[in-house]
Amino acid sequence: MCELLGLCFNQPVRPRISFRAFRRRGEYNPDGWGLAFYPGKSALVLKEPLKSMDSPLSAFVQEYSYIRSKIFVAHVRHASVGPTGYDNTHPFSRELNGREYVFAHNGTLRRNFKKRLKLGRFKPLGGTDSEHVFCHLLSEIEERELESWSVVDFQWLHEKFKEINMHGTFNCLMSDGEHLFAYHDIGGYNGLHYVRREAPFGPIILIDEDFEINFAGEKDPSQRGYIIATQPLTNEGWQCFNPGELIVFRDGEIVYPLDRELSKLEIEILRVVRGSPHRMSLRAIIDYIGYDKSEIRSAIKSLLEKRYLRQDRRDKVSWDDDDATFFTEPRKREIIDKILRRGI
Repeated sequence: MCELLGLCFNQPVRPRISFRAFRRRGEYNPDGWGLAFYPGKSALVLKEPLKSMDSPLSAFVQEYSYIRSKIFVAHVRHASVGPTGYDNTHPFSRELNGREYVFAHNGTLRRNFKKRLKLGRFKPLGGTDSEHVFCHLLSEIEERELESWSVVDFQWLHEKFKEINMHGTFNCLMSDGEHLFAYHDIGGYNGLHYVRREAPFGPIILIDEDFEINFAGEKDPSQRGYIIATQPLTNEGWQCFNPGELIVFRDGEIVYPLDRELSKLEIEILRVVRGSPHRMSLRAIIDYIGYDKSEIRSAIKSLLEKRYLRQDRRDKVSWDDDDATFFTEPRKREIIDKILRRGI
């Protein structure tokens, strides 16, 4: 059924463990594998119409320490439209407006989709529905004269993905080297999940093999970002995309929709704490907001886990004590301010 893998981090990273886990998914998707990344402004695409676990090149990629990028897009293929071959192997790449876009798709579009999804100057090299869709999208982006992305443009792209989705099953990853666009099929086909990885790092276990690694000694504490996969690859706390949802990642953060990870109560707590000139105690937050104490404590815990709030290190009490004090995470204040300005 094909599977997707995407990474977006705040600094160049190696994909060694994620690609190791993902490479095994080629056992059930034997018709090709591919990996696209950005060593500079241009994309480098490595792909073969072979089973990933049988490929010496994919084994080399897994261990090669000089492959580093802030963004990766990978795919293992189970052919549904178009024969097995290099030209039909994902990801696909094209240049537009000085940016190199890469694209990978999971799903199958109905036979008449070409009548609706017209092409411009971009033409497919192979025979897949996926590459046709990619060329159609690039033509739409070019017609919009879109050279830099804004929230309005993300909303427009979201609608384009939904229109394509009306012609069949459609999960995709796309990148311009700065953003990673991840869309999940409106009917929930085949799944799409993500997990955030940041300090403090600890041990993780790969789901498809008996392998455990402790990231505490391997990762730079300043490194942070997201991993997106069709199905979870590790025992971490993966979250499901909603059917028909587009999430846009940049520099290791979610930039659309800004409120993806937050409940209304969590946003209200951020509003109160961000508006305070000093650190704010749990007691003061409870008094100000007026919700049930257990609900507020649960929301505070969630905000701490998501790294939107931090407890003051000078506290002598645990986070759930009434005298515990909190402030907003400095690295996320720009995002928090954007969320609050929107009045969500």
